[in-house]
Amino acid sequence: MLSQSFECPSCGGSIVKKTPGARTLVCSYCGQTSHLNANSLEAAGEKHMLIDYGSVLQIGDVHTFDGREFMVLGRIRIDYEDGFWDEWYINFTDNNDPAWIQEDDGSFTLFSKIGEPDQNIDLNQVTVGQSMRVGMLPDYVFITSKAKAQVNGGEGELPFKVIPGDPADFFDGILDGKVISVETLPDDSAIFMGRPFELASLGI
Repeated sequence: MLSQSFECPSCGGSIVKKTPGARTLVCSYCGQTSHLNANSLEAAGEKHMLIDYGSVLQIGDVHTFDGREFMVLGRIRIDYEDGFWDEWYINFTDNNDPAWIQEDDGSFTLFSKIGEPDQNIDLNQVTVGQSMRVGMLPDYVFITSKAKAQVNGGEGELPFKVIPGDPADFFDGILDGKVISVETLPDDSAIFMGRPFELASLGI
């Protein structure tokens, strides 16, 4: 991975971008979220440092999953009515394949983006317990949960523009034993497919 260094527009601290796809960088010194604009950083929103609840994952960690090495590049925390969850942005080093590890109350799921939702999906029309078509998936997804949520904050680098406080509504479902998650951010709405795993799978 080719890295590039920037100065935080708020405190002047050094921020390193490790992947070409990064669009948001968060300063580890002051918590300022910044968006990449050409070859410069533009501060976005207020400074916000995530509270550390003692996760076993950390920015810069290198682990393996199914024999493939990956690096942890960033994290976004999402608040919803029942609490919060963390999504760790990772990059598999063999082919620079991006993915996400969702950490929610001690459970872990590896997600990969598989598409974008239809623009006409309205969360108010999604009902837990229904089966519905989602994007180009070949069969109906059984909806298991949905909620209105918002971005708490982030760390490291992220592949989309985000600001603490942005809406991050979602709904989850099941298709052929796989977890399907649809998340809607102002700058990036996506369909993810995932599978739960144990930390032992990462050698932790």
